[in-house]
Amino acid sequence: MSSGISRELQFFGLAVLRGVFILVLYDLLRIFRRVLPHGVWAIALEDVLYWIATALLIFQLLYRENDGAVRGYALLAVASGMVLYHQTFSNFLVAHIAGILNWCLGILLKPFLILYRKIVQGLRIATRFYKKKLKKQIKELIIFLFS
Repeated sequence: MSSGISRELQFFGLAVLRGVFILVLYDLLRIFRRVLPHGVWAIALEDVLYWIATALLIFQLLYRENDGAVRGYALLAVASGMVLYHQTFSNFLVAHIAGILNWCLGILLKPFLILYRKIVQGLRIATRFYKKKLKKQIKELIIFLFS
């Protein structure tokens, strides 16, 4: 096999691996979103940062390994790596890792949740008590001002 073909096959393999790596990064983002849900704006910002990082990773691959030449088979190789990873490991890993992290987070946060509930319960009782007292004082003030 000629050195040129060997180099192109090596580049193709690196592009496939880069596609797998890009989707692994997105899976990390998916796991983060499942463990710590957040709003639309935060998700949009994460997506923009992810796509910027993806563009830089592909640019770096093309620049370093292929002298900056964009070739269709390189993009096909990246896409193939992404599809291969997604069809084999992606959903399984995301579901199980997120489940494990949620379980661990639940165990770690359980004492704080119990404490939080007790504090909220105490604040509600105090609020009801002072709300009644405050209403009575406001009524007396209004009677005093307008009599």
